[in-house]
Amino acid sequence: MTIDERLANTHFPLPAIREVNLSKHATGISLGLGELKKFPVDPRILDALQASWQQGGPSYSPNAGLPALRSAVADNHYQQDGFNYTEANVVVTIGVQNAVYTAIKTLHKLGAKRILIPEIYFGIYLKIPKEFGMEVEMYALTDDFGVDLNALEHQLRPDDVVLLNSPANPTGRVLSEPEQQALGNLLQRKLTDGYVISDEIYGRLVYDGVPFISFSKFFDRTIVVDGISKSGAVAGLRVGWIITRNTTLAQAFTSTNAAIISAPPTANQFAAIPVVKGETEATIRSYNEVLRKNRNLVEATLARLDIPFVSPRGSFYIFPILKPLLGDQVREFCLNTARAESGVVVIPGVAFGAPDCIRISLATDEMEEGMYRLEKALEGYR
Repeated sequence: MTIDERLANTHFPLPAIREVNLSKHATGISLGLGELKKFPVDPRILDALQASWQQGGPSYSPNAGLPALRSAVADNHYQQDGFNYTEANVVVTIGVQNAVYTAIKTLHKLGAKRILIPEIYFGIYLKIPKEFGMEVEMYALTDDFGVDLNALEHQLRPDDVVLLNSPANPTGRVLSEPEQQALGNLLQRKLTDGYVISDEIYGRLVYDGVPFISFSKFFDRTIVVDGISKSGAVAGLRVGWIITRNTTLAQAFTSTNAAIISAPPTANQFAAIPVVKGETEATIRSYNEVLRKNRNLVEATLARLDIPFVSPRGSFYIFPILKPLLGDQVREFCLNTARAESGVVVIPGVAFGAPDCIRISLATDEMEEGMYRLEKALEGYR
């Protein structure tokens, strides 16, 4: 069969997230956003972007990224786990999805055969390793979306790759320090030749309880992927990075990624430096205040409707269980509600391996009206 024949006979479906978002009626409100789209961008980011044109912004950066940004990431991560990182430990990527792709592809080239991902997951965690023919297994979560350590202990092999996401998309779950310590202790015993890839893109967006701590503090074979897309409200700049304690592994990431992207956009990297250095913290705190307020409003509505949920304290999502109300019609409900005039967009949990749930984004300035519309739509299914 030729390429054209296969192309004609192959279905390329849209991801559920994209399908629902594209179904939005012109009069609809989106509670499906994966970015702080209408939140004000800190002027320091914009100033750095503008100034970059006089500082080499139009030119290539090194394949691993701008030294000034990599040094800032290294200094920042030292504050997280106390390891003396340098720019040699950091590889800049075009967003975190590129970082996850490069990390998994490189580990696969180095011999990794199996990856464990959470049973509720962001779609690329499953899609990327399958593209390389890796074995993918889900690890179990607890009822409140934590990691089931007993189940994981029996599942782990010494050379696995384990993908961790906290604060989590879609659940908003943030692992506490004791939970991370217990998980780190387990991995120190069992994951002697493998690695953890810890997706920490939402780490600055923790709006309740103690601040987030990087998992690299608890397990030294941790590869952290992070970026400014979420906490900087600048998803379109696409600046992410990989940081590892192993400089040889960082060189391998650079080699892999250079074949994919050559080098990340230089001007955008300059724009990321104020975020990494903490110069935009006041703005991020204002984002978190809005997210906490929106979370509380959503929870009040869900409680009034007797819809089960786990209270999130980070990222900008909540992941209630709609099966008791909607049965097997959760995805159909999301599509119909998105298409309706004066409707609302929420994402069906099937996009994350949990078809009984929906993801509601807190990243909006229309939360009250959005939840009013969602409540009205749900009333039609009672």
